Amino acid sequence: MAQWVLVPSLVRLRADLNAIAPGRDRASDGTIGDRAHQASVSDHNDDEVGRVPIRDADRKHEVHAFDADDDLRTPNLTMEMVVQHILRRCRSGAEKRLRYIIYNRRIWEASNSWRQRAYTGASPHTEHAHFSASYETRHEADTSSWRLEDIEVALTDADKKWLSAQIDAAATKAAERVWKTRLNIAVQSGAKPNLQEAGSILRYTPSEHHRIEDEVESLRTEVQKVLAEDV
Repeated sequence: MAQWVLVPSLVRLRADLNAIAPGRDRASDGTIGDRAHQASVSDHNDDEVGRVPIRDADRKHEVHAFDADDDLRTPNLTMEMVVQHILRRCRSGAEKRLRYIIYNRRIWEASNSWRQRAYTGASPHTEHAHFSASYETRHEADTSSWRLEDIEVALTDADKKWLSAQIDAAATKAAERVWKTRLNIAVQSGAKPNLQEAGSILRYTPSEHHRIEDEVESLRTEVQKVLAEDV
């Protein structure tokens, strides 16, 4: 039997899924079909020698289906979110590389304008999502991003703490640079602003940050005015 490959578009989908869920379970992943698939028409079959719904234009031995295990093992990220994200892109016309998706007893097809209907096949597809690719050469060969990184994932408590610490640190550094110097705005026209040491923000408590940010903006405005006079 000739060596088969997964179509490039689905190779990229698998890679993008691995990128957002590197620890995901792969036990139910699938590409080339088993004997049960080979006995019927399926996108899991080799498109040159197997029973497939469409024959594409090339002579490559390709598989046009990818099954992705349902368990992503990533906080606040589910296969349902992945499927719905891809469906939104398909419905908007941004994504044209798929013919249909099957997941959790439901099927969505390009030929049906990506409307949902019940799936009653032998497998309910509850343990994995099935993605069938287009047989059009330009679509099956398209390896552009599936934009899975755009899926909105709720922040965990750990994420929130990390972001809070990063914001606080950035605000402190910015405020410290300002409070180390103050602008002597009582300068004559044509003279350079006189920047003088005014102390460190480290002497101030975190409760002063909001007030300092307002003063930073006010100071920025005054600086722009003085520099404009120097032109």
